[in-house]
Amino acid sequence: MKWNKVLVPVLGAALLIPGMATTALADEHQLPPTETTGVELRATLDSLLSEHYALAVDSMMKIYDGDEAAEAAIAALDANAADMEPVIASVYGEEGGAAFVEIFDKHNMGTDDYAAAVKDGDEAMQEEALVEIQSFVDDMGAFLGTATEGNLPEDGATAALREHEDFVQETFDLYVEGDYEAAYTSYLEGFTQIFGAGSAISGAISAQFPDQFSDPNTPAGDFRSTVNRIAAEHFALAQLSMTKGYNGSEDFDFADWAQDQNTEEFRAALASVYGEEASNQFVELWNNQHISVQGDLATAAAADDQSAVEEATGTLTSTFATDLGTFLNGATEDRMPLDETIAGVQAHETSVVDTFQQYVSGDYAASYETYRAGYAIMFDIGKGLSGAIVDQFPENFENAAPEKMPATGLGGMANQSNTMILWITLSTMILLAAGTITYRQTKNQQ
Repeated sequence: MKWNKVLVPVLGAALLIPGMATTALADEHQLPPTETTGVELRATLDSLLSEHYALAVDSMMKIYDGDEAAEAAIAALDANAADMEPVIASVYGEEGGAAFVEIFDKHNMGTDDYAAAVKDGDEAMQEEALVEIQSFVDDMGAFLGTATEGNLPEDGATAALREHEDFVQETFDLYVEGDYEAAYTSYLEGFTQIFGAGSAISGAISAQFPDQFSDPNTPAGDFRSTVNRIAAEHFALAQLSMTKGYNGSEDFDFADWAQDQNTEEFRAALASVYGEEASNQFVELWNNQHISVQGDLATAAAADDQSAVEEATGTLTSTFATDLGTFLNGATEDRMPLDETIAGVQAHETSVVDTFQQYVSGDYAASYETYRAGYAIMFDIGKGLSGAIVDQFPENFENAAPEKMPATGLGGMANQSNTMILWITLSTMILLAAGTITYRQTKNQQ
């Protein structure tokens, strides 16, 4: 696959050009199981919805902290909502797309207002914002139930949307209270929950339009979604951790701790297919040349040590990119071509460094533009890695599940395969074991 910078939803033309989805479905048997029309639809929704979650929490933290980047974070959140409109419109028409975004904008405004009200100690405004958010939950639940003709039941959609809002608010409230471990635990759980929305909505659309979209919730589709989630979560946490380290924030160690949990999920996913030895090699490389070096970059930037900044940047974009690309190429037995894989990792690292450096320089609008491009790149990487592994071990991803099962809501499991249940169980076990991983302390805090 090509590792071009991604600036549009990964589904792209297959959704937005009339007739292409139908054509692709006719040739479904020729497509890799991680690239079917249904799986691509699910990946598009996963990307947009999870980016919304990450930006919502990030913008609320920045509003409360009085960070000068708050306005740019809010603008990025609004741009994310605008990107959802053509995707929804491609399925339900321009009127449906416009209605979806109108409802979604209400949600973004409510979360921003809530954060500002908490900062100002305005309890009346807090209550008003919470009413606005509940209005979003009810209206969006009704929209999804109606648009999907009941394939996604209104009650189930509303309940899951309420759960999503609870994760956003709980993460923020715990952050405000200074209970950072609980805040970041809630953040991780909410990140996992929002990927259930992509699964359920895409499942409902494929059931509604079976001639256009195949079943998205296959074992291969579940695996791609899991790899996408872990990769995207890594990017979001990297940006939180680096800016927290640069600013000397009280929650820096806990943002770093959340990255440890994410790393363990990566390790466990690789161990499930390549064994413990290979997964441990990955962790050593990942921690020593990537996670710790990101911390070095933040520390060097805070100290205005340009020599150290350049050294850390070189390690990330050159040494680490080459070594990780080589590792993935070998592990997948050339299914991830060496040069393209190294280029893909370099694109990721460049986006991480540029997002951070633009933040440091005060160019917040550019920082969030780079953030959004870098976030999308993670889904490109997830597509390549999951596709290579499924091709390498096809027997692990055979689809033995029924073709269609009734959806029960965004968080329901009735339309998901046993593979997805296993992956969610694994993720939950890792989260429960989070306390066993030692916090990495702030390095050379100024």
